[in-house]
Amino acid sequence: MWSTVPYVPSVMTAAYAAETHGTELILKNEAATAHHVSEMSLNITKFSAIDEHGNEHFIIDFPGQNPVTLKGIASGNFIRSKSVLSLPQGKYKAFRFYTAGWGNQFIYRDGVAESANSFNRLDFQIENGFTVEEGNAPEVKLWFDFSPYQWKRHFKPLTDLFIGSKSQKPRLANSFGN
Repeated sequence: MWSTVPYVPSVMTAAYAAETHGTELILKNEAATAHHVSEMSLNITKFSAIDEHGNEHFIIDFPGQNPVTLKGIASGNFIRSKSVLSLPQGKYKAFRFYTAGWGNQFIYRDGVAESANSFNRLDFQIENGFTVEEGNAPEVKLWFDFSPYQWKRHFKPLTDLFIGSKSQKPRLANSFGN
């Protein structure tokens, strides 16, 4: 006869209390910000961290990985990792994602998708850095600072039908390499 209401604030607080022990990091890529990238689909093969001295520390390899979708903070999506805390103690300034030569894609804020297979790696700066110490949190949440989507992107197919598609300006994926 008696049961708890599933979404009572006290019940929800207890349910989410275990998740608040993680460290949250905001990752930025200047080129992605400048070109208004809203989402990336990357076929990640390796993942590493770069310390304050410029040394690279490999965290994990992804053999045969399928593309991983990275979305901006506005979407509410993040990546959770327990492997980051296996790094040696020290201060870190960036994460590096190595990508395979296939299955990579950038989606811009206007909804245009572009193949991004020319990159073999992408670096993301950690906002305010990150320090690994003894007794750190059991996991890390990685948030990506991308441009939010424009609302008018939903009408792009309709406007292209009546106005016609204009020639696209060069985008990030084919403009430079790392």
